[in-house]
Amino acid sequence: MKVFHKQMKQINQKLMKGNYELLTGRCELHLYKTNDFKLHKDIISPFQALQELAKKEINADLQIISSFRSYERQKHIWNMKVSGKREIFDDNEHPIDITVLQPKEIIQKIMRFSALPGASRHHWGTDIDIYDANECKKSDVKLTHNECIKGGVFEKLHCWIDEKISLNQLGGFYRPYAQDLGGVALEKWHISYAPISSLYFNQYDINLLKKSLLVDEILLRESILDNLEFLFKQYIQNISQTTT
Repeated sequence: MKVFHKQMKQINQKLMKGNYELLTGRCELHLYKTNDFKLHKDIISPFQALQELAKKEINADLQIISSFRSYERQKHIWNMKVSGKREIFDDNEHPIDITVLQPKEIIQKIMRFSALPGASRHHWGTDIDIYDANECKKSDVKLTHNECIKGGVFEKLHCWIDEKISLNQLGGFYRPYAQDLGGVALEKWHISYAPISSLYFNQYDINLLKKSLLVDEILLRESILDNLEFLFKQYIQNISQTTT
């Protein structure tokens, strides 16, 4: 067993060396475009199988609303929120006045719902946000908790996903934010293809994030670097574990 773990560590180290750009959203060579969305090429077939299963069992039209997000796109979102040009919401979906907050508080409020540039799981092409197009037009989807709970527009879909996950029958997909662990808020709509994303997650360490932050300017970078160990543990490592 020790030999196996040593071999896996060596493999991961080799992958890490060549995967910096992939893991931080600066590379798209691993992606394939389908229906206007860029996905990791190896999750397309599993997702299509999941779509067919959802159609067969609950007559849901399982569709993607968000997939791969580049470093530059995540940087734009981050800077817009820090600068106050894009709203930040609290856990009750109410707008936050960031002008009364300290830099570390602003960072934490944003990271509840938006990742740091270079640290988003959407950079990998393995993670997607989904909805049921039979229940709601894409333009009306909010991606909020209230859509997923009892009485919500996507209640049926998420009850079905809950059941499939409990039976380990979601075709390799799981929810990395299935619970609110005090870092990123609960996101039932966010599913991840574990056979690949788990490998990337294990390769992604604090040194890679630090390197990403040091090579480019983003707003509040100095405060992020000052609190990097806490932020990394609380908002990046602190996820629900897969049973797949």
